Amino acid sequence: MLKRIGILLFANIFIMCLPLVTIWLLMRALHDQWEAFDSGRQLIIHSSYEGFMPGAILFLLIAGVYIFTLTFFEFRKIEVTKNHHNIFAKIFYVPMVVAFILTFVGHFAINSYYRHHMSSLGYQRCPDTALLFARVTYSAWVKDPVLCHDSDVRRLVRRGYWEESFQVEQMLEQRIQREEVRAQRQQREAERQEARRQREAEVNKQGS
Repeated sequence: MLKRIGILLFANIFIMCLPLVTIWLLMRALHDQWEAFDSGRQLIIHSSYEGFMPGAILFLLIAGVYIFTLTFFEFRKIEVTKNHHNIFAKIFYVPMVVAFILTFVGHFAINSYYRHHMSSLGYQRCPDTALLFARVTYSAWVKDPVLCHDSDVRRLVRRGYWEESFQVEQMLEQRIQREEVRAQRQQREAERQEARRQREAEVNKQGS
């Protein structure tokens, strides 16, 4: 008896913590996702796992109330009869099945919206064979498809972490700066050569 109550209490604490953790993960994922949308970076990471979370949170909340109800019955020493099971089926079992189905429906709907939104911002999805091949729920989206096959980008984007998007942006900025420095150096060299030719032309003109 005490062992059963202890198990139910532990299950109550565990099942109450899970929705809170899931909500925190969802809020963090939403923040990171919309920050990426608004950033205008050349490459952003999209994670599709957060599409499962709204339905999962609903499922966990219903399951939590169900386990809490069982614990209450156990404390009050109320026998769970067939009539109780019929009531539980209407109040808990069916909603849990619906929430479980909504988990996958929500995943499809949310990620369809995200894909449409990223396309409207000018992003294209990299082929899975090019970037994040082993990361099933992660995908890389770029404004320039050439980046999908860039060796430096492939070196940086391996795990699908949000930080990798910043690292790629920093690498591209450094590349642009190096190209600008190289172009300025070439321009100065061309100006020196032009000045040298002009001096030589003036010397030849005076000598003649």
